[in-house]
Amino acid sequence: MAIGDQCQSAKTYLEKNYETFPNTSVEQLIKHGVAALRASAQDTELNEHNVSIGVMGKDYPFKMLAKEELRAQLQNGNADVEMQQA
Repeated sequence: MAIGDQCQSAKTYLEKNYETFPNTSVEQLIKHGVAALRASAQDTELNEHNVSIGVMGKDYPFKMLAKEELRAQLQNGNADVEMQQA
């Protein structure tokens, strides 16, 4: 789900890719999240000052990415997300 200004591009990205999510690693899910943010960010540069990433799931306690982890994810997010075959 995406909310806020310019969220439609992020929603579209997520809708197109959601079928791959059940078989995707946490690392890949974070990359999908960054790609969805980039789809809606338009001319805004994503950085550790305007993005926060938190991860949680079944048997995975809530964790906020530290600035170093966040910075690395945003830099890696410049590369295309590898889609897994369903």
